Amino acid sequence: MSARMRQTALGFTLVELMVTLAVLAILLAVASPSFADYFERYRLRSAVDDTLALFGQARQGAVEADRNVQITVNTAAWCVGARQADEPAAGQPASLTPGVCDCSAAVTNCVVGTEPLIAGGALRPGVTVSGTGVPFTYDSKGGTLDALSATPQIDFQSSTQRYGLSVRVGALGQARACVTAGKRPIPGYSSCP
Repeated sequence: MSARMRQTALGFTLVELMVTLAVLAILLAVASPSFADYFERYRLRSAVDDTLALFGQARQGAVEADRNVQITVNTAAWCVGARQADEPAAGQPASLTPGVCDCSAAVTNCVVGTEPLIAGGALRPGVTVSGTGVPFTYDSKGGTLDALSATPQIDFQSSTQRYGLSVRVGALGQARACVTAGKRPIPGYSSCP
């Protein structure tokens, strides 16, 4: 075998490397919108899942501690927090109205049981929140909404506003999420009625 044939058998030519890089660049260009779309939906779903988990823990905490728990949504800072009513003084009746939870403060007073209970947007950039019927209170007797609470609805939108999910809490205190009308479908969520 000649020295020239041995040389070509050991490596790639410049043309082969350039063709390979061009094919990779085309594949990346085609796939990048899909990745961006995936991450946009992921952030939105994560924000909603965090909020649903917080509602479930707050509802359970209200029943376990036998104290009302108030949910507060801060739309400017995009955070959700829960706070249970303070322990009553000896011989005093339990307060039915928990204090206000400021989930955006550095030292938070959003505590249920002994654990802080906050879901926030710092980890979910680009997600925006709006809400009606908040703050609302979970009743300590059955985890239902307090009689004075309106039926809450919290709407989440992705950074491009192509995707939207709505979290709705029923009178019995159960929270569920659905796709907001006029928004693109998201697997795992049905359309809002």
